[in-house]
Amino acid sequence: MTWKNQGSRLGVIDIREFYETPEITNSEVEKVPFGEILEYKFIKEVTYILICASGNRATAAVMEITRHNPQVNIYALDGGAEAYLS
Repeated sequence: MTWKNQGSRLGVIDIREFYETPEITNSEVEKVPFGEILEYKFIKEVTYILICASGNRATAAVMEITRHNPQVNIYALDGGAEAYLS
């Protein structure tokens, strides 16, 4: 089942540090550095996609976030920023 089938809104969050490249300039992508992601106020009606450089930090963040808040619909983008931009 996809996020669209669930009737969810989509939230895309870039968890890379501000100095990391390539820059994602899409205004719909929120910027929340990895070190601050656990403080983010997730909404259960939103499906979240986390982006990092390769997918590794995003995967670690997803595991930690769901451990603290299992109701959050959250995924890591495999391939990271390059995959998002291609």
